[in-house]
Amino acid sequence: MKVFSGIVEKIKANKGKTVVIAIVAFVLVCAVVTLCCLGSYVFNRFATGYVPTDEQVAAAKGQYKRVLIIGVDGIGDYVSRMEDGAMPNYAKLFGGFTTANGTRVNASVTHTGVAVYPTISAQNWTSMFHGVRPPYHGITGKNSNKELENGKQADEKYPSFIKNYLTYYPEAKVLSSCTWKAVNNGVIEDLPQVKKINNDCNTLYAVANGTLGLGDGDLVDYIRQQTAVEGYADETYMLTDAITVQRVIDETATEDYAIAYMHLNQVDSAGHSYGNNKHAYIRAVSHVDVLIGKLYAAYEARGWLDDTLFILCTDHGHRYAQDGTGHGGNSDVEVNVTFAIAGHTVKQGTPGKYVNTDLAPIVSYALGVKAADTWQGKVPYNMFAALD
Repeated sequence: MKVFSGIVEKIKANKGKTVVIAIVAFVLVCAVVTLCCLGSYVFNRFATGYVPTDEQVAAAKGQYKRVLIIGVDGIGDYVSRMEDGAMPNYAKLFGGFTTANGTRVNASVTHTGVAVYPTISAQNWTSMFHGVRPPYHGITGKNSNKELENGKQADEKYPSFIKNYLTYYPEAKVLSSCTWKAVNNGVIEDLPQVKKINNDCNTLYAVANGTLGLGDGDLVDYIRQQTAVEGYADETYMLTDAITVQRVIDETATEDYAIAYMHLNQVDSAGHSYGNNKHAYIRAVSHVDVLIGKLYAAYEARGWLDDTLFILCTDHGHRYAQDGTGHGGNSDVEVNVTFAIAGHTVKQGTPGKYVNTDLAPIVSYALGVKAADTWQGKVPYNMFAALD
């Protein structure tokens, strides 16, 4: 008690100093907490890596004839948590392999890429295509998904990697086949060189009735059988994703597009309905792997594995069911994203830090064009052999 009394007396005697010390300590604690929050919400979204020089870009010209981008909405980092052998086609394409012509196709894969905040589809797909964070491209509102579907577009100061590429190669052609129409309606600019295909329930009926004009094949037969047997209630996104991929296969069979992009939505749909790690979510991821196998087989049959750059990317992950499913927050399962890239100039292994704004400069470098000066994204370290 004497010791305690002594401390109290000293505090009373130095009341002014004690108050000042308390205020300073409080401010310091607040500053530390603020910096930690900023580090989690803001600073972690800043890109690191290379801005290729003019000489490096010039040297990259002609290294690939085409880029194929598989956009999987809502898969986050879940690829890394699938059981061994559960995604054989993904493993084959993004594990590294040697083609029939003897070309070594290396792969660079990360499951700890970073989504921009908030972890919403509209904000992230726009950042991926336009190379900047949401406050810059302007797709920021709580109704941003619907706004993109209705045609709202990013600030024109920040062109998409598609528009950027076409300024250098105006005669080139680009394909975008999407299950979620917002990417075609709002994310990608309306340009005459870009063929946009949106796939929805009406497309399912057209396939089932044989009026869409898709090429014959087991995937189309499967869609027709499933449509006849199971209807649309639980299979809609699975079937429309299958059509989205089939349209890419058919379109690229008659036109060699410099960039072919697809948006697949069934994983995101399962995440919203059931949450991360539920059976329906895992099943959706497995279905996507089947579609990857279809793409691989088509490109292999054409002899295109040697000179194509393959990319799999995603916008965000999903919360677990007990946390409200969905996404938009800053938890690891929402923020961490898979980014996988395979090609003969890729450096085998794991790249440096990847942020969703990096997709635009990665595609631009691979096609040998200079990144837009306004982009914030960069080419991650340890991704391309020629840059390291």
